[in-house]
Amino acid sequence: MLPFSRKSLLFILITVSAIVSSVWGDLKVGEACNVTSSLLGICRTSNDCEPMIDGYIKSGALRIEDVPSCGLTSREEIICCPTRPCCATGAPTIASSTTTTPLTATKRTSSRVDVPDEDRPAVAACKKMQEEYRLRKTGHNRLVIHIVDGVPVGSGVYPHMAAIAYVTFDHFEFRCGGSLISKRFVLTAAHCVYTDSLMPAFVRLGTINVEVPDKDYVDVNVRNVTIHPNYVGNIKYNDVAVLELANEVIENDNIRPACLHTDPRDPPLDSKLFVAGWGVLNVTTRALSKILLRAALELVPLAQCNESYSEQPGAVRNLKEGVIGSLMCAADKKQQADACKGDSGGPLIREENIEEGIYTIVGIINSGFGCATKTPGLYTRVASFLDFIERIVWPDNQLL
Repeated sequence: MLPFSRKSLLFILITVSAIVSSVWGDLKVGEACNVTSSLLGICRTSNDCEPMIDGYIKSGALRIEDVPSCGLTSREEIICCPTRPCCATGAPTIASSTTTTPLTATKRTSSRVDVPDEDRPAVAACKKMQEEYRLRKTGHNRLVIHIVDGVPVGSGVYPHMAAIAYVTFDHFEFRCGGSLISKRFVLTAAHCVYTDSLMPAFVRLGTINVEVPDKDYVDVNVRNVTIHPNYVGNIKYNDVAVLELANEVIENDNIRPACLHTDPRDPPLDSKLFVAGWGVLNVTTRALSKILLRAALELVPLAQCNESYSEQPGAVRNLKEGVIGSLMCAADKKQQADACKGDSGGPLIREENIEEGIYTIVGIINSGFGCATKTPGLYTRVASFLDFIERIVWPDNQLL
């Protein structure tokens, strides 16, 4: 996996046998390859190539998905690394009329750090959402729990899921995920939107299939992007952003905001946690799923997660303070399912009562080392950024 903070993460389901065959059958580190028809490269681990390819991605000369894969090691992807640096100027970039609003950090003093504040806007908004849902579902059949572990999600199971679209020349593509958290705002990762070339055009809501969408889907333009004021590119801390939509969405069974998890403490270790997204089905070919998938993960305590990341030499650059409390970690102990390249910004979901539509967004897909390896995935802890989110979504404690 490319450990760039700007990369998207795509949901992936891989088996140990698939990993082994892709390593044996592909090019090895040091072998020649072609990045493009006119650009020679050499196979390197993604960590070793990051400084070289960073300029190509920043300038817009290459998209992250254009970088060929040579194969996988047990811990990270081997990519075709350009043999010459990209010029700093003259490369094509993606124009966007979307604006980015700076935000001055302020500190909320009304809540304790160890317990959720029952008076805060996110809590009140969640109660309102749940009550409206119960009223709307009166007399209707409840949702049926569908499939887990990387297979299709049933219609209406995760009505908050947002696919974020970016315009590239004459077409658009979905590179990141997000969560609808009110009728007008989508929560995502800062690294999905922190440069001019990563400004989203619109979000697609209300569909399981993003290529052939359901009849009730909607595309809503992005009006404004607000990135956490302390986010720094390539660093894993404060990786959170809020997208303001051009207009409010009309709720239905397939489009509905999700609640934010407001408890700053870790959920119980036996919590039902899922990642969801539209993602890679094959690491070697990078074939994408157009169908919404989900997989069950287990929470990994921070101490254990820090130990895992301390074994990764490249993690020091992006996690200088280690895995701190504003992050959280989750993994599949069987190392078969994970969040991987392409689905950044999507949710880590805690299901409390899916038949009643009660689930919360606990984390935002941030990054990781490798896909479905022994190193857990990193998630931005939503409860650590409630002040930032609430000031944008519910200013002056006003619920829409």
